[in-house]
Amino acid sequence: MPHNSLKNLDSPLINKLRNYEPEFIEIRKNLHQNPELSREEYKTADYIENCLKSWNIETHRLIGTGIIGIIKKGQSNRNIGLRADIDALPINESNNLPYTSQTPGVMHACGHDGHMTTLLMAAKYLQFDADFDGIVTLIFQPDEEDTAGAKRMIEAGLFEKFPVDTVFAYHNYPGAKTGDVLIRDGAQMAGTCTIRIKVKSCGGHAAHPYQTVDTIYVAAQIVTALQSIPARNLSAIDSAVITIGTIHGGVANNAIPGEVAMTGTLRYFDVAIREKVKARIRELVEFTAKSYGATAEVELIDGYIPTINEPNATAFAINSIESLIKPEHLHFDKIPSMGAEDFGFMLAEKPGAYFYLGNDKTDTLTPLHTSGFDFDDRNLLIGSAIFCQLGLDYLK
Repeated sequence: MPHNSLKNLDSPLINKLRNYEPEFIEIRKNLHQNPELSREEYKTADYIENCLKSWNIETHRLIGTGIIGIIKKGQSNRNIGLRADIDALPINESNNLPYTSQTPGVMHACGHDGHMTTLLMAAKYLQFDADFDGIVTLIFQPDEEDTAGAKRMIEAGLFEKFPVDTVFAYHNYPGAKTGDVLIRDGAQMAGTCTIRIKVKSCGGHAAHPYQTVDTIYVAAQIVTALQSIPARNLSAIDSAVITIGTIHGGVANNAIPGEVAMTGTLRYFDVAIREKVKARIRELVEFTAKSYGATAEVELIDGYIPTINEPNATAFAINSIESLIKPEHLHFDKIPSMGAEDFGFMLAEKPGAYFYLGNDKTDTLTPLHTSGFDFDDRNLLIGSAIFCQLGLDYLK
């Protein structure tokens, strides 16, 4: 199927990549069929490393399953980083495909099989068919879905050992049509903070709540009160989301438990807002509990930081992508998501940008992280073309 979003369908870059398509569609299906969870991507890492080595690309390993590929041509030390995530999710695939996951309870429900295949396809082109002056650093990053593999790679010396000047990544996006590219500067994805709360009292008989403190009731007041923080403690132009996702307390219908435990998440785009909200969560939880005669413990654990595109790098990426994509398929109005992405840790260290490729494979929207999701193979051509064009334009 021709890719109608591409501006110049007869360019040497597109024509050469189109010749690669059949090979890399099979690679993508192989990766989809053999998914591995975060921090367990050993076979996946071996597969990627073997591909790169077979193309005479220098490889290195970080944090066990992180693969770095180095393509150097000419004399310049200018260095662009291109990143793809490689882990899968603990979801049982419901698709009936020739390449459905062969690992029960594990599938590529976020499209990382497509992301890494796209970068592999770009790597082969840049190695064999491209002329540039500088270094392309290929970053195949594990553990995006769980404990921030990007952060762990940075802590292991990623940018000291492989000093890129700028770094780029993308994610497929089922909310837009295949062939569309979405990019803008500023915030893209939110930061996260895990909320853990315990409400405690001595407990008692359900028939005599006046003889104790009802921890269930106090917990309910806290859940309701927490929603006042974004609504009444932040400016209307600032953004934060507080969600309590679990509540556990009690084992009998006629007893008031001595403890109720709750967990939730805080999402934000600005670290200053995060700190303000965290302080208010502590105050509100502790004083709400105290006002009813209970006590409360609050634990707030910072997770991913926001993913924020640097303006100059974004402008460079837009200019590069505009040479490939027809204007009607390039969009600058995507609303930032309160979802999280650990590429933010890389963008906090190096200027760069994160963009999206539409992944509307069927007439019915199949969201990310669902059992029926599948990456659209038409994105292999457009994604690899953008990766290549970014590298070629930066290393002219």
